[in-house]
Amino acid sequence: MTERTTPGATDGDEWDIPLGGLAGLSRVQLERTHLEAAVAEVRFLSVRSELPEDEAVSIWKQLGQDTFPVFETHVQNILNVTVGPRGATQSTDAQRGWVLANADRTSLITLLPSTVVVQTNSYSRYSTSLGDPLRKVLALFTEVTGASVVQRLGLRFINKVADPAAKSPLFWRDHIRKDFVGPLSGELGGLVSNLHQQVQLQLDATATARIQSGVFLEQGAPQRYSFLIDLDVFRDRSLTYDDTVCANLVRQLNRTALALFAHVLSEKYLADLGPVDLDRRKTQ
Repeated sequence: MTERTTPGATDGDEWDIPLGGLAGLSRVQLERTHLEAAVAEVRFLSVRSELPEDEAVSIWKQLGQDTFPVFETHVQNILNVTVGPRGATQSTDAQRGWVLANADRTSLITLLPSTVVVQTNSYSRYSTSLGDPLRKVLALFTEVTGASVVQRLGLRFINKVADPAAKSPLFWRDHIRKDFVGPLSGELGGLVSNLHQQVQLQLDATATARIQSGVFLEQGAPQRYSFLIDLDVFRDRSLTYDDTVCANLVRQLNRTALALFAHVLSEKYLADLGPVDLDRRKTQ
């Protein structure tokens, strides 16, 4: 892949180019959106169902017990569905691991036998909130556990766009692009009280995006309708773990998620959300 500059994007390397031929954006922070949660996940090949306590404690100590004063057990149940001639059968596997958290639980690290998850609901920008913490914990996880084969990398961003003028779902008809406006643009638009839709995009042979979006009534605010943009961008691909390669692949997923977010909202409304150019801010 050769290096190029995508219209609207800052100069960068090939990993700053969004997948799927999407138009890239400058690195921006939107002042009028609320990120409910940002999650990075990396899955490894593993035959174990439990991460030993001594391995988790070793990682915890190196990350900093003062930084993450919470250390507790965690169980994740995985549903397996097998389809055969006689129909579908289901089974559940349990993975036992550990959760590390800061004092107010705004930042969490989940350590499972085959999975590392970094999650925050106090997001500022990708590098400091997800990218750098993920890279650090992955280096420790692979060193301590011996995990070496990555099977999946993914990012998820759950965004809530709120506007005091959104007194009914119809408000969003003029602020969402036609790809995502759904029934609000049709004859039944005036009857819509709640909207939830999901679309899955194949970005390339191994990369996928799942976008859930819709309008919902704000709890405790009977005349306020917000818009949900839940972005799940992931790559199902087996590769030998390499710090730089994994960091770049996840960074590319982040650039793709930003491009998809921009594709949901109208261009005018995106500008109204108060984007701040982070690259320009760094130079000021």
